[in-house]
Amino acid sequence: MEMGPYSYTPIFPQRGLPHRHPTSIPLSSPAMKLRCPYCQGIFGTAAGATCPHCGKVVNLPSKLRARKPTLRVTRRDRTSRYDDSRREVLTPTFQFGRKPSTVLFSLAILAVVGGFLLIRASARLGKSQPRTPQIVALEAVDILATASRFFARECGRLPSNEEGLIVLISNPGVEGWDGPYITMIKPDPWEEPYRYLLSNGVATISSSGPDQQAGTADDIAVSTDE
Repeated sequence: MEMGPYSYTPIFPQRGLPHRHPTSIPLSSPAMKLRCPYCQGIFGTAAGATCPHCGKVVNLPSKLRARKPTLRVTRRDRTSRYDDSRREVLTPTFQFGRKPSTVLFSLAILAVVGGFLLIRASARLGKSQPRTPQIVALEAVDILATASRFFARECGRLPSNEEGLIVLISNPGVEGWDGPYITMIKPDPWEEPYRYLLSNGVATISSSGPDQQAGTADDIAVSTDE
C-alpha cells in the first residue's frame, strides 16, 4: 500500500510486501526498507531522508528523524545561574573613594549643589515675607509714574493737572494717545486716592501715607524725572 507523495511505504524483505502489522518490527529497525514516492526506488533507513536513487528528500515520520541532542538544565543549575546574574547586578563595578581626585571632585559637586539649593531657599523665604502697606504704595506710584512717561513719549507732553491720572486710562481727545497705559487705578492701602502734580515739566505721583495727610514726612512719592 503506497501512501502518496511526501510519504514513505515500509517494505520488509521477508515477503516484499507492505507490512500490515507495524507493531511486529520497530520503525527504527535496520531491516526496514523505504520506497521513494518519486522514483519508486527501495532504500534502507540508514540512508536517511534523502533517496539514494533520485536524490529527493522523503518526508520521514518523527521516530525515524535524527534528533538533536538536548542539554538538560537542572533546577540547581538554573538557581546558580540566577544567583550569579543577580550578584553581578547588585555588586558595584567601581570602587568609590580610592583616588583623592575623585573625592575632591565629589565634594566640589556637593558644594555647588548645596549652594544652589541655599540660594533657592533664600529666594523663597524672601518672597514669602509679607508686603507692608508702604511697599504696596511705593510700587503703585512707581507704576503710575512709568505710565505717565509712556503717555509723554507718545503725546509729546505729560498729563496736565486738570487731566490727572484718569487720562492714562481713557482718551479725552489728546492727539497721539495710544493707551490705555494702565488698566485701573486703585486707592492706596489707606483708602486714599493717589495725588498727581505737574510742576515745571515734572510730574509727581504720591500717596498721603499712613497719616492720610499730604505734605507730611510719611508721604510716599515718585517723580517722572527719576
